[in-house]
Amino acid sequence: MRKILAGIIISAMFTTTAFANVIPPVIQPPPVKFVPHGAGGAGGAGAAAVGGFIGFVAILAGYDLVRRTSCIGDPWRLGGPGFSEPYNETSNVLKPLHLRGGCGKAKKAKHRRAVVAARG
Repeated sequence: MRKILAGIIISAMFTTTAFANVIPPVIQPPPVKFVPHGAGGAGGAGAAAVGGFIGFVAILAGYDLVRRTSCIGDPWRLGGPGFSEPYNETSNVLKPLHLRGGCGKAKKAKHRRAVVAARG
């Protein structure tokens, strides 16, 4: 039994040391070629342009909503229905507040008597 165990150990050592230099443990992938890019890229420039355009449109939409729902008028002089041209009642544009009668002199509050009066 001792000779069999010695033979197993010797054969294991022989196989592990004999093939250690022949077969690499891990197959190495080929090196990756580095391709330099220019500064920035088309994707970044496009995203910046689209973001700027969306911001510009949001500012214009907000301004139009404010000028139609308050009494500021048209300070940027952009015009439009109800400002630089007559308002058409059949259009789907919000009617400006000054055409709806919302702007003008503020109504004076009526003076009311107190419901509860002091006795005395």
